[in-house]
Amino acid sequence: MRTFLRLHDRSQMENSIRLCSARITLTLLLISAAKASAAELFLQVRNEKNQPIWCRVEVRGPNGKMYQAKGALLSGETKARGGLHWYLGSFLMNGKSAIDLPAGSYTVVVEHGLEYNRFERQVTVTDATPLQMNIQMRPWVRMEKMGWWSADMHVHRSLEDGPAIAAAEDLNILQLTNRSKRQFFESGWPSTDLEEVTPDCWITERNVEDERLGGSWILHGLNALLTLGREGGWFPPGIDYVRQALRQRASGSYLPWFDIDMPIWWQVPVMVALQAPDSLDIVNNQFMQYGIDAGAYWGKPIDRTAYPGAMGFVNYTLDLYYKYLNLGYSIAPSAGTGTGVMPSPAGYDRIYAQINGPFSLEKWYAAVKRGDSFVTNGPILFFHAKHEGERIHVSVKAMAREPIARVEVIANGKVIEQWRPARNTKGFQAQANLEDRGYTWIAARCFLDTPYTVRLAHSSPVYLGGHWNATGDAAYFVNWINQLIAYSRSQIGIRGFTREQADQLIAMYEKAKAIYEGEIEHD
Repeated sequence: MRTFLRLHDRSQMENSIRLCSARITLTLLLISAAKASAAELFLQVRNEKNQPIWCRVEVRGPNGKMYQAKGALLSGETKARGGLHWYLGSFLMNGKSAIDLPAGSYTVVVEHGLEYNRFERQVTVTDATPLQMNIQMRPWVRMEKMGWWSADMHVHRSLEDGPAIAAAEDLNILQLTNRSKRQFFESGWPSTDLEEVTPDCWITERNVEDERLGGSWILHGLNALLTLGREGGWFPPGIDYVRQALRQRASGSYLPWFDIDMPIWWQVPVMVALQAPDSLDIVNNQFMQYGIDAGAYWGKPIDRTAYPGAMGFVNYTLDLYYKYLNLGYSIAPSAGTGTGVMPSPAGYDRIYAQINGPFSLEKWYAAVKRGDSFVTNGPILFFHAKHEGERIHVSVKAMAREPIARVEVIANGKVIEQWRPARNTKGFQAQANLEDRGYTWIAARCFLDTPYTVRLAHSSPVYLGGHWNATGDAAYFVNWINQLIAYSRSQIGIRGFTREQADQLIAMYEKAKAIYEGEIEHD
């Protein structure tokens, strides 16, 4: 393990736990200066301890034009993918920066991750006097002090930029995911997996995304080079890479860890049946800061009548996950932005896991595996459930910097309890004793009242001892695989996909289908 040169004092990353009011202090200072041909905006950003901090900034001008400080670290993405474009023009700064821009009216946005209040202010800049803004960012919650460590499990950014990104987004763990597997076959193998930025900020490197026409399979914490050398297309199947990686897992270890990017891809039901993942990304890279990308891309087409629009895509994602849980697969929920490709900041979609004592990567994954975790792009959500006789006692607590729209308890995919707090409520907690109708799992979720996008949190499932008839879910995936078989045959001759390769894949699909058919016969 090697340690990065510090980008900031450790004290900047070690903020005490407190729930703060939404107060953010702004001081506007007029600075005497000679009239220039362009106006100037000076930003100085500090935390609640009055220390300079890394942060992410948007300077929005008239007609949607964005402005950045010279030499700043930019987002790098170029497509809004159905959402608003504001993130694309954002930049990172460390404590202070200067922006040259025409005189006029602007919106200045400053963020420092999910746990800090967002700053947004309309300002007017003239070419006669530069405008200086002194901004203090304050947290509304501090999770690490309660033992909860945050991570983005899907990041396509460079190791060089990683420390600044993690600091700006107030992330504990930044999991860099190499989108091309070539380095994991030939050269450039990272000398270590875990990089320390500060004692409470770490970067992992030995992660790879096998993205192909059948799906996207993410492998964390590889111990050695992979030997399979062909990527992309339908063949060879991704399961070959996954199984080769998992053979590296030592007894008692959770690494390498197998995460499925999203449940919408064609081969996901096959992969779950034949090589079940450790986690499934349900707050995923299409849940963006300024919109929902509802596209299926090269996945199975979505029934837009049943799942219309942005909220339809969210519900479709969750419903697919619930079907696997109903069928008895123990799969943890995960979260990741795909930042570097998708237009969201690192950590916008994140997962929290609770660990005791000093940090270790194995302890963090162990917490995710046993269900001491939740995924979110907005609310903080705590959920507990236990049997009390023939009933289930649940307790739920939700907090957010934006108003809470609703909190729900889900059991086997059905909403069995729901609360709609009063308008502008940002903190909610409740308990309930619910009838046990043979549920095999139960969880909670929380949705916020926010513009542009869908912001939610989802707990890990709590597994119960009931029996649930999942015949309908099994039949759903039998039908899915039948469609996959037909689609695979239609792809023969495209992009070098041969009949022999198709036959090999279809034989694998039939094995997975037989498992789901067995569930139908069993029930």
